[in-house]
Amino acid sequence: MNTTAAALQAHVTTATIRTWCRTGVIAAAKVAGRWIIDTASLAARIAIGAMRTRKQATQMIDLTATYTITLIADQGPITITPTVKRRTTPHAGNIIRISGIVPLLADRIDTITDFGDRAHAVTVLQNASIVITDTYNAAWDREAGARDGGQLRTTYRGEIPQVSIDDILDLAAQLRTQLTQEA
Repeated sequence: MNTTAAALQAHVTTATIRTWCRTGVIAAAKVAGRWIIDTASLAARIAIGAMRTRKQATQMIDLTATYTITLIADQGPITITPTVKRRTTPHAGNIIRISGIVPLLADRIDTITDFGDRAHAVTVLQNASIVITDTYNAAWDREAGARDGGQLRTTYRGEIPQVSIDDILDLAAQLRTQLTQEA
């Protein structure tokens, strides 16, 4: 296979294919001044690129997001931003606590049409937090607000119909993946 055909198949430029050939990213041999590319090697490289694209497509949670709402008419609006605190203890290992989770659930909160219900949801979620730890404790397996032996926990108790405890624990699992990759 030549560089033009390889570029078309890999959805990259011919210059990229030539670079891959020169640097050994794909198996190729130069014959009469032109690269002849091994099709199996190219297919393997394309598969690696597809895996990388899928991995990058995983949506990152924006921990700098804000949510602004006026809860009381004659007072100004409040803006809520998540706070991430990390610490290490001898008995519980590494602990990450995320509070102010309202902006992380904005899409669900915004579906609440009644303002009073929405204000209640914001107040409840503003006071809720997520705890992520690397220490497993089987006693947590029976707790409604915990998962993975307490490695994922929440103080939220399910007071809002649009947001379940499982929704919060799913968010906690995503955050665990994201925050451990960042660390």
